[in-house]
Amino acid sequence: MKIKKIVSIALSILILLSAVVFAFPASATSTSESLQVEINTADKNSVAPLSTLKSYQSYLDKIVNLKEFTGVAYVTQNGYVLCQSANGMQSTLDNKEMTIDTLFPLGSVSKQFCATAVLLLQEQGKLSVHDTMEKYFPEYEIGKDVTVQNLLNMTSGIRDHVNPDASYKDHEIPTDEYFLYETATSAENKKAITDWLFTQQLKFTPGSSFSYSNANFFLLSIIVEQVSDMNYMDFIKQNIFTPLGMTNSGFYEELFNSPDLAEHSLPDGLQPSEPHFHGLSQGAGDLVSNAKDMDKWLTSISDRTLLSEESYEEMTTDYGYDYGYGIFIGSKDGSIYHGGNIATYESCALTIPEKDINIFVVTNNVVAMNSKNLPMPTFAQGISNKIRTSMFGDVNGDGDITVLDATAIQMHVAQLQMLTDEQAKRGDTNGDGEVSVLDATDIQRLIAKL
Repeated sequence: MKIKKIVSIALSILILLSAVVFAFPASATSTSESLQVEINTADKNSVAPLSTLKSYQSYLDKIVNLKEFTGVAYVTQNGYVLCQSANGMQSTLDNKEMTIDTLFPLGSVSKQFCATAVLLLQEQGKLSVHDTMEKYFPEYEIGKDVTVQNLLNMTSGIRDHVNPDASYKDHEIPTDEYFLYETATSAENKKAITDWLFTQQLKFTPGSSFSYSNANFFLLSIIVEQVSDMNYMDFIKQNIFTPLGMTNSGFYEELFNSPDLAEHSLPDGLQPSEPHFHGLSQGAGDLVSNAKDMDKWLTSISDRTLLSEESYEEMTTDYGYDYGYGIFIGSKDGSIYHGGNIATYESCALTIPEKDINIFVVTNNVVAMNSKNLPMPTFAQGISNKIRTSMFGDVNGDGDITVLDATAIQMHVAQLQMLTDEQAKRGDTNGDGEVSVLDATDIQRLIAKL
């Protein structure tokens, strides 16, 4: 009879019955090994014990080293750091290393801020997502029936002005161009863009399909300005940054020379041209922030800090294409997320509201990361999967804790004990020939000890 020996302890069973949990305060900036452990007794969603936190940090460090990741990764639950990393140079010229506080352009992660601005104005009764473009842009004859909601959930059919899309249905491919100038003002460049957009045919009937287009949020930002009678940047600062205490966030047009901004990764002497065109990325990819401020933002989504419950539900509804208002909807784990790419920077912000888990990853060298097969959305999802599997016992990764997960855990625990092959296969820990509640009780006791 072959006897199995104890060889390892799986993360998936270490914390299933943890009653007292440990984590690191989110204000800490060093790695998990050097942080002081504090007890978090929040009963809504517990965080991992110290042994698991070290495993998360080890997992993150392994990916960072393997992929030669340059940038920042920051993962929290309930305001406590699960793992974090800052790797590479913030400025080679000044010999400054990357830190958790380093600023990065967010790219399209900015869209969820624009969507929130629209919903805040709707709550104030100043607009409706069912308003049509005819109300805000009477000169836009081609798209007069497009609604604000069509813009928010990418079902407008409006062509992308940043990444021109030549896939059209029932229309000739537009060949005309528009021109922007670095010396032009934001207002001048925005007019050049809208003048061009309003002559372009729609790709499909509004609401009938999905097509990702930066123009949707560019137009939404102009609507925010019209309705609020404020500059878009000022509206975001006053209504989002200030209430949330996001003191390290702003806009690329204002911060591109900040010493706290991570340097771009282009060869010496070259500058990333796209963000220097004033107004081009307004509403769609214009924000700059850092890990801690993004953690505040992601927490505000799950806590409904800014938006009402009704607005939150509206924003996070899947309108048929895994997309809500400026965010993608994860069908398996309840996550909401968005990636962003602008110039040499790429980011991803992901939150699992039901578990109070926030993940923010960003790099200043998108070319290198893509060559290492590590795009930021994939990186964030990988971290999410690691946490979901180990913390919540979702062994098979289907987004639910089911009897299938329990069976897998039983079988694994059986392998940790001195069991025969037959006992291990059945999860029959007490050897009575049946897999019963007695076996489950034994497993619970074992996990509690671990």
